[in-house]
Amino acid sequence: MTRVPAVLDNLLMLPMPCVIGILLAYWGLLAMLVHRVLVPWIAGRNGHKLGKLEAEVPAQIGLAFGLLISFIAIPVWDQHTRAEEAARTEAAMYREMLQAAADCSDVDCLPITSAVQECVRFIAFEEWPQMGKLESPRVAAPPLRNLRTAIHALPDGSARTELRDLLRQATEARETRLRIAATRPPPTRWTIVGVLGMLTLLGVGLIHADSYRARRVALSMVAVGISCCFVILFAYTRPYLGQFAVKPLDLVVLVDDAAADRPAGGRIGMATAPRAR
Repeated sequence: MTRVPAVLDNLLMLPMPCVIGILLAYWGLLAMLVHRVLVPWIAGRNGHKLGKLEAEVPAQIGLAFGLLISFIAIPVWDQHTRAEEAARTEAAMYREMLQAAADCSDVDCLPITSAVQECVRFIAFEEWPQMGKLESPRVAAPPLRNLRTAIHALPDGSARTELRDLLRQATEARETRLRIAATRPPPTRWTIVGVLGMLTLLGVGLIHADSYRARRVALSMVAVGISCCFVILFAYTRPYLGQFAVKPLDLVVLVDDAAADRPAGGRIGMATAPRAR
């Protein structure tokens, strides 16, 4: 597994306004460094020491930066979407299992209801809080093992077949969730994007080396734009960390419904999110 500095996880766990402020301050300081130190050092105080720098040079660097951001953002958003879908699928399968157990007239189906409820509570309140710092996709889940044993103990029939199929789908969704939680973006990705962002700032500064005011305005605008790119990436790069983290809202609703003896109480949806705690 790729090791990521703990400072990045700590940053992602902050409220989004704090993340935005930190990124703006970081890139703003870099822009100020370019404006006051690097450009005068390279091009001189009046900007004539370097000569004329063609705009195409920083434009190519900026294009590379923008393309790389796009290539990174697409899989980041796709991974966040898959995490949301896995959470919804997992909760839906457990609700269907409760419904199937309630509709089963066989007395052997009675332990299934309690086993499903125990499994859902474990996932929502014990396993899910570990998602943000999960380092391995293998997490011991005794309630899930007990549920599997209870289903296998059922006599052959349509109820057992249906429950086994629902459990398989719930398990697959859980495995997808665990794999996503244990995935870390490689540090090389952030290093390359950061270096390209710095080169973009330097290139913009050198283009306006002969105009102090124009250089200051241009660098400010570029610094804000780069900060926005990083805000988008940081907000979704870890689906189980941060303000936009995927939460077990549907599972918590299912726990509440089961506790109220309403295991079949309608379909779970994101619209029920306000009931989650």
